[in-house]
Amino acid sequence: MILKRHRLAAAVLAAHLGLALPLSAQALELDIPRQSLESALVDLAEQANVRLFYSAELTRGLQSAKALKGDYALDVALEQLLYGSGLRWQLGEDGSVTLAPALESALMELETTSIIAGQGMGESTEHSRSYTTGLVSVGSKTPTSLRETPQAVSVITSQLIQDRHLTDLADAMSLAPGITSTHSNSRMMAFYSRGFAIQSIQVDGAMPMAFNGQAGSFYSGKVYDLAEYDHVEILRGSASLFAGAADPGGMISLVRKRALPEFQAKFDVSAGSWDNYRTQVDVTGPLVESGAVRGRVVTAYTDKQYFVDRRSTEKNFIYGVLEMDIAPETMLTVGGSYERVHENGAGTGLPRYSDGRDLKLSRSTSLTQNWSYQDLRSQELFVKVDHALSDNWKLNSAYTYTHDSNNGLGGFGLNAVNPVTLKGPIWLGSYTDSKSKQTLFDLNLSGFFDAFGHTHELLVGADWQRVTSQWRGAPGPSGKGGSVDVFNVGSTPWNHYPVSKLFYERYDPNTQVQYGAYSKLVLQLSDPLKVVIGGRLARYKFEQKVHDAYTAPNGSWQVSSNIAMREPTHFVPYAGVIYALDSQWSLYSSYSEIFRPQQSLLKGPETSGVTVDAMTGKTYEAGVKGELLDGKLNVSAAIFHTKREDGAVRDNRYQGSSVLFGGSCCYLNQGEVISKGFELEASGEMLPGLQGIASYTYNNNEDRSSGAPLSTITPKHSVKLWGVWQLPGQLARWRTGAGVNVQSATYVSGLASRFDSNGQEVERNIPFDYSQSGYAVWSALLEYQVDEHWSLGLNGNNLLDRRYYQTVGSASNGNYYGEPRNFVLSLSGTF
Repeated sequence: MILKRHRLAAAVLAAHLGLALPLSAQALELDIPRQSLESALVDLAEQANVRLFYSAELTRGLQSAKALKGDYALDVALEQLLYGSGLRWQLGEDGSVTLAPALESALMELETTSIIAGQGMGESTEHSRSYTTGLVSVGSKTPTSLRETPQAVSVITSQLIQDRHLTDLADAMSLAPGITSTHSNSRMMAFYSRGFAIQSIQVDGAMPMAFNGQAGSFYSGKVYDLAEYDHVEILRGSASLFAGAADPGGMISLVRKRALPEFQAKFDVSAGSWDNYRTQVDVTGPLVESGAVRGRVVTAYTDKQYFVDRRSTEKNFIYGVLEMDIAPETMLTVGGSYERVHENGAGTGLPRYSDGRDLKLSRSTSLTQNWSYQDLRSQELFVKVDHALSDNWKLNSAYTYTHDSNNGLGGFGLNAVNPVTLKGPIWLGSYTDSKSKQTLFDLNLSGFFDAFGHTHELLVGADWQRVTSQWRGAPGPSGKGGSVDVFNVGSTPWNHYPVSKLFYERYDPNTQVQYGAYSKLVLQLSDPLKVVIGGRLARYKFEQKVHDAYTAPNGSWQVSSNIAMREPTHFVPYAGVIYALDSQWSLYSSYSEIFRPQQSLLKGPETSGVTVDAMTGKTYEAGVKGELLDGKLNVSAAIFHTKREDGAVRDNRYQGSSVLFGGSCCYLNQGEVISKGFELEASGEMLPGLQGIASYTYNNNEDRSSGAPLSTITPKHSVKLWGVWQLPGQLARWRTGAGVNVQSATYVSGLASRFDSNGQEVERNIPFDYSQSGYAVWSALLEYQVDEHWSLGLNGNNLLDRRYYQTVGSASNGNYYGEPRNFVLSLSGTF
């Protein structure tokens, strides 16, 4: 079920296979449709008048990579047909051609990658040693080249993850073009693209999961450990065709590691600044002699502290997957993961002066307590069945179940600092307990068919998601915390916190269900022109009842918010056009829409229980993509324009109110926002021996309801550069890398509130306005290959020790410094 691909440039191909150069000059007029590989080879043999020798076992169940129509040299035609098959060809002295499995040494030498058959798996990148990939599944569900995906897509490959020592999704997103990462809390990050939040995380091409940040429906502390995943794909722009209810920011697609048909063991251990330790073991291979059953187990243990005081994390993680060829046409995949995390410290970031000025605190300052903690559990089970109905058609089904739980005792500071008295912040605390379960199904049929002299592609499918959550909270002790001296936190301790588990709020039921049917048709209207037509029929419902005991007599529960909403069937269209200028360059344009219910925002009056209408939007995008150097380098340029309508704005006819994680009142559908700009990106082999990823993003967004920018935390200009060079000759054991993330100035403004020692709001609508200048953060790598198995690497981050805020929040809290200069030393072994 795993097919290996190798790309050969003409000169390398001639040298490696002993191919005579005149063969490349022999032009053949070919007309071979996309079909089973065996049929395509028969057509080639007939039309090229060449003898082909191969075993039928080698081509069974394989598809030819492309249709061939026009003039081709024989070597080029063979490479086009065998692309992705894991087969190599060799020219005999008598002019015949023999096919054989690709040699392992050739695979290593020529930077192989793996294409994994199955639903939305895209391309495995772990052996590619490349910063780009030939195929992705985000935005398509079936493996599709970047050049033929009519939206902006970026990939953080396995090699890039290894080189930068990335451990979780937030690390990967920091390198992704045009992505802004901000703190949701002390351990969770939120991601923004083109000024909009990314609210969809897809795994292996199935129905996207709910994740923390979707207020009112899901509570989780999961940060997605990269030990489980081969690579990360990021689609920017509207993604509702496959993502369901979401903002037009885009979608993240995680591709899991798969079991390999040959034995492999990897060992990684690292030690970094602030006592940051991590160990990872990854073992895979066949479980029976025939290779029909394969397995993989990955474990990771993290024990780390931070540059801020009173913060530490201990995490245990395990992931396992089992693949079984239960029939020649059918593969069953079963797997799961388990994560247990204990966090010490749970702050809400730093405050500022009440007028917004920076307090200029030490970067180690943390407004939390030693006794503050979070205990988190995350469990996942998935089952997939991939069945080939024929050479051209596949049926894919996927089931995923997750269970996340989180309980924690919080001690944190709140309130802005008065610039005259230097007072204001106070200690507050709470106890919370939450659980979330979600079940997802995805079933689709994909394949190719011939009509009107061309080969076309069709995908039809349906998906279903149910999220059931529970959240309970208990108040902190009234008046017990006291004031906080943010300039000398140790002088105002809070040593004795009487833990209360008398929950004052609970959410039951708290359920979100969305389901839909989707389809995508790719029509090859002519040799250079493809048209993509798609759409989604979507249904959505949400039910949440908030019970409040905080003000009720005798602790009895009273309903403080009751929301029950259903969205009628909604159609979300999608269209794209791809025009191939030649074998390397394509022009594209696309139109996509979004549909997102606003389940936690109520119309007036407060007791209405009626939510505002769903938010809608549309994105127009056009650009050019290039697949250069035989696919080793991908480049793109895109312009985009997004219009989002019916966003909720405050209804000043009613008193504002909110229930934590529940309904907020009162709002109207009047918001209209615009986001536009352009993006440039290049990834892959920039020069011989140099792998790199480079991007520039310009974004201009505006909230037309207020005339102000929509997202002031999204920089107008963003540059991200990173490259690693394999030294030549006698220094070939050494690799060195460097890069920089640069962004222009950002600012925040708004209205803050002040709270008393009981946590009650005593003053509101305090204006604040402040900015952060642009900054650049430099990183570097030095790696030495000790022998064929072991390598030693040193990563340095923020080398110039730039002082900046990773996240800018409000005057009262939510401001987080970026990491100071730090280093990670790692030892890696592969067997």
